[in-house]
Amino acid sequence: MDEIFSHWRYEDATLLETDVREVKYDPVNVVEAAEQAKETLNIKAPDGNKYIIPLFAPDKPIPTNKYVFYRPEHEQIEWFDSGFGISGTERFVSCEKLETTEIGQRLRFWLPTYRADIELPVDESNLPPERVQPSNQLDTDEQEAFFEDLRRFVRSERENKRESNWERYTEMGLNEAIRRNRVSSPFLYIRETTTKNGDTGYIFQRVEEDDDQDGDIDLRDDEGIFNGNFYIADTVADDEQFPLKVEVLSVDGPTITLRPDWSSVADRTVTEKILINNEAELRFHDLLNPIPYERRLTAIKEVKENKKKRELLTGKRPITFNINKYALPEPSMELNDYQRLALIWADGTRDAVCIHGPPGTGKTRTLTAYVQHAVAEDQSVLVTAHSNQAVDHLLVGDSTLQTPEEDTLHALAQDADTDLSIARIGNNSRNQVVQENYVTQSVGSANVVAATTSGASQFDQNKFDVAVMDEATQASRPATAIVLNCARKIVLAGDHKQLPPYCSDESMQEEDMHISLFEYFLDRYDGISVLLGRQYRMNEEIAAFPNEAFYNGHLETADQCRDWTIDDLDPITGIDIDGKEQRETYGDSLYNSQEAQAVARQVQLLVQRGLHPADIGVISAYSGQVKTIRNIVNDLDVGNSSRVDVNTVDSFQGGEREAIIVSFVRSNSKGHSGFLEFPEEGARRLNVALTRARKRLVLIGNWTTLGTVAPHRSPEESCAHHYANLEDHLEASDKMLTNRT
Repeated sequence: MDEIFSHWRYEDATLLETDVREVKYDPVNVVEAAEQAKETLNIKAPDGNKYIIPLFAPDKPIPTNKYVFYRPEHEQIEWFDSGFGISGTERFVSCEKLETTEIGQRLRFWLPTYRADIELPVDESNLPPERVQPSNQLDTDEQEAFFEDLRRFVRSERENKRESNWERYTEMGLNEAIRRNRVSSPFLYIRETTTKNGDTGYIFQRVEEDDDQDGDIDLRDDEGIFNGNFYIADTVADDEQFPLKVEVLSVDGPTITLRPDWSSVADRTVTEKILINNEAELRFHDLLNPIPYERRLTAIKEVKENKKKRELLTGKRPITFNINKYALPEPSMELNDYQRLALIWADGTRDAVCIHGPPGTGKTRTLTAYVQHAVAEDQSVLVTAHSNQAVDHLLVGDSTLQTPEEDTLHALAQDADTDLSIARIGNNSRNQVVQENYVTQSVGSANVVAATTSGASQFDQNKFDVAVMDEATQASRPATAIVLNCARKIVLAGDHKQLPPYCSDESMQEEDMHISLFEYFLDRYDGISVLLGRQYRMNEEIAAFPNEAFYNGHLETADQCRDWTIDDLDPITGIDIDGKEQRETYGDSLYNSQEAQAVARQVQLLVQRGLHPADIGVISAYSGQVKTIRNIVNDLDVGNSSRVDVNTVDSFQGGEREAIIVSFVRSNSKGHSGFLEFPEEGARRLNVALTRARKRLVLIGNWTTLGTVAPHRSPEESCAHHYANLEDHLEASDKMLTNRT
């Protein structure tokens, strides 16, 4: 019981004021209860002649800010008796006379017998332990290597971003970039200037149209040009000195000051002569925004220097929980048993917790309930995610300007009876509801602040009591380090069985440097994850295979979606096609025309059964197949066929449609499936594809190819067994159609 009152302070509490004659209760041994409290807490009154006894709520074992005094030698209780005299007075009365009063009622939970009789709202065995010990600890040298590896990963990602942007541009060329609107408007040279460091800077001004006004120009919005960023400068003049890498030193109205990277230039004199030719128009293409990487490096440094955070990451201390099983959080919104348990874990952790939310299990709803609870407990909260879109979805869901979606943070903030205020950090939100209500709000007056992981870098260490991070499994550890740095504890929500954070460096993938903090914590601390185990997205037949293959059979399907169908169509169907995979003439991706035609037939079938094209999604892992399918579907004699969403697996993560059609593309006699077969990423990519559909899922591929381990791989290096098992699953339920010639 001492933990329950660990934050209780006499200075913040008041003497109980009540009329003990108003209501009679079952008798309680007040002396025994008061003695138990005295022995447990030993809080003496300022005069030293009596003890302060904190009180519980009358109906449940929740601590309050009320107390009474207890005199052990006389077995007396003192309180303010509002029913004594005209205005009431402080009185001492024998404990025996108070046994059937409100005072006895509020003291009874000090007695173990009363606490034992309470029926808990959750199974006590599902509550987290007080301590979760790390699986291993890093010594001093290993700690240094750990943080250096994180820094190396950030530097590697930064350089890979720079190189990939350069390669993409040089392959495309300026004329094609202009056609695709990938470069800025033309700029003309104005004059030279000297920078603060004594370097030579070159000032350029955007070429204005007749109706442009200099005072209305914002190069950030108009051209995507920012101070401190690096760009590829190019000119239509056919000159081998260009394209040229430049850094923008300043932006001022329609002008920019830039500094070329002379180290990449063969002949500076020749290049500079072209550069300052006031008839040579320069255009700029993105090369690198260094700010996100600098923010991550700074966060890694600050986390390392903080003993508590450093020890958490390196396993030098346990993760602890403080749970009062008799006073669990009471959510105001309806939660299922799994969501309620996750709320309890999030509230109870003192350090970190991982909420594992498979598709459709109500992860965002659970986080919303926790944020509301934390605010009610007078805690400051940062809500964050890796992207602006994910942050905004956590805030407002599918709300419109006129109608807040029920049980979102936006709906709670609009409720006059809820003390919840929101400020959204950053200027890159594209959500009208967020822009209208929260972008201009003051951070200082808000109890909930929303920002991307990068945007959160503006806050000092431990600025917030708690950080709540959605889609945490899609953010790298360095990005999440920013969030970890600015909050005292962190609640991570995601699904580590879906796609991991993007990693541009394959060598870093092999070293597992790209894994999320969520997954890293699961590896280092066995027992800090709580599962949301009931899904509301899919027909039970659609959910069956991914449940067994990826979630160990722990997912159950909610009653309301168990039997969802589209007309009389089977919820899940496989189509076996011996198509021909081909490589694009221009490009490095693959396509399969036979599978694309099969996709088109399935789209037609769905529309004939009454489904709107916008409710249909088509997924392929190959961009070449995405383009092929789009062309064929757009030519269908179907109204609004362009509304069918045809995209890659990565683009569909987090999304859902009434019906999903998947084209796997790979079809060859040797069993080569490329990255579809990667042991970790391939399995996760398959899981994403299988869990987007609500009522109808069609899987099109050459199942012999997909289920065969490639000749250059061992079974341990392949996830082909998942495809083989999926084929068996479909055939066992008579859901596999064959379309082979």
